[in-house]
Amino acid sequence: MRATTFVALRTAQSLLGLPGGVTVLDVTVTDPYAAEIVAQRITSDTGVQADSWIKTNAQFFTAVNAQQSSNTVIRAFVALSVAMGIASVLVVSVVQRSREIGILRAMGVTRAQVLRLFLIQGGLLGLGGAIVGCALGAGSLLAWQTLVRNADGTALFPINLSPMLFVVTLALATLTGLAAAFAPALRAARLDPVEAIGG
Repeated sequence: MRATTFVALRTAQSLLGLPGGVTVLDVTVTDPYAAEIVAQRITSDTGVQADSWIKTNAQFFTAVNAQQSSNTVIRAFVALSVAMGIASVLVVSVVQRSREIGILRAMGVTRAQVLRLFLIQGGLLGLGGAIVGCALGAGSLLAWQTLVRNADGTALFPINLSPMLFVVTLALATLTGLAAAFAPALRAARLDPVEAIGG
């Protein structure tokens, strides 16, 4: 079992028989991922051996990097599946409403207006889904933080719900919806009114 005791420097020097000396100095850096660069600079400037947490905890650092890579891959696949879902919904919508689109085109609605209509629909689908997802995610996190506590009643770990994270998520979801809607919208805009009305 390991224990840590905090005492004054002179007391520790006296206890360990190191008058005027120290064995280890810990340095805190602003950017934890720059620790290895700082350690190399200390070694080159002073000649003192400096080991970063990255070097001493190589396995942990590798695991953190692997987790970040897997998170990126998961996000990419989620974005792709969302885009495919929106595109499939709009393709079905174009097929089901082709007669209505043909009537609108025969009444003078331009291709640009039809294109814009489906792009807006795709963007709104992405935005609406993101709003629901953000609300469910934030609500679940807050409920979990309220229900799961340490033995002393404090939170297991702090949860920081940054407003900017929600803004970026909503913007990306809307852009994904617009991108996914482009092909179905183009198909709808290119429908021939005569063929669409005739079925």
